[in-house]
Amino acid sequence: MHAAMSLLKKATDIQIELNKTPFKRELIDRATPVVWFGENVIGNIVTIGTNPSSREFLGRDKKLLTENQSRLYIREDGVSLEEYKQDEQQLKASIRCFRTYFHRNSAYRNWFGKDNEAKLEGFLNGMGGSLYRANTYTPVVHTDFFPIPTRSQMGKLREKEQLLNSEFTKDLLAETLYFLAPSLIVVLGGEHCKRFDTMNTNGKFGEVKSVADFPAARYQLSTYSRLKIPVVGLHFKPSEQFLGLGGKSDANGRSHGEYGKRSSLYHIGKEIQMDVDHTIIR
Repeated sequence: MHAAMSLLKKATDIQIELNKTPFKRELIDRATPVVWFGENVIGNIVTIGTNPSSREFLGRDKKLLTENQSRLYIREDGVSLEEYKQDEQQLKASIRCFRTYFHRNSAYRNWFGKDNEAKLEGFLNGMGGSLYRANTYTPVVHTDFFPIPTRSQMGKLREKEQLLNSEFTKDLLAETLYFLAPSLIVVLGGEHCKRFDTMNTNGKFGEVKSVADFPAARYQLSTYSRLKIPVVGLHFKPSEQFLGLGGKSDANGRSHGEYGKRSSLYHIGKEIQMDVDHTIIR
């Protein structure tokens, strides 16, 4: 708990500093940083995305999700980030929300996917992991390069590169990975593969490969030198419709729309995991 609170305090420091800049326009009032999602157990699989979605704190009407609708910890009205950071009980409540996120009905399943269905969960099942079924699969924990939720999608923000590439952000992610102690890391998105390389000084991604039956599903393998564990870098995002590939067909004539089905994502995940296993054994 002490280590978890230390990480959360460092993430809160980022939000406090941003609150003093014009970027305050993108911060969600009463929202708190999200260091990770899921029950952290040693040897889990960790997926890395961009930053927490505004949908973790805001409903479709853009109003704050409170009480039974809330997915993560919301500060009481009038409680500053500085006060939140100094309140051990509030920090512990936030961490409980991280750890129980996928055990509650409020999880944002439109992005993570539902149990035994498609999107990120379907892909992870093929890799032998699950966000929901720890007794059947290897548990999965999700984290992000940047721990602060923003009103707009990160890709639309002019400050994107500055935020995602700052040394403070990279250091916090490295500390988070050390704390989560995974057996495998999955980086979600080609641009993040390049970003991850900059913080993995002694282990760079190898050649870009394609899944045989789904050639538009491209990926790279690496080793995270600090923890000496394998890393899979995806050049697609299983959680997003058509994986961002567009409506055309791949080299085999298969529609990119087919890639979003659970059976396809499961197959893609399984083949990539077989390559990871083969690479480690070899």
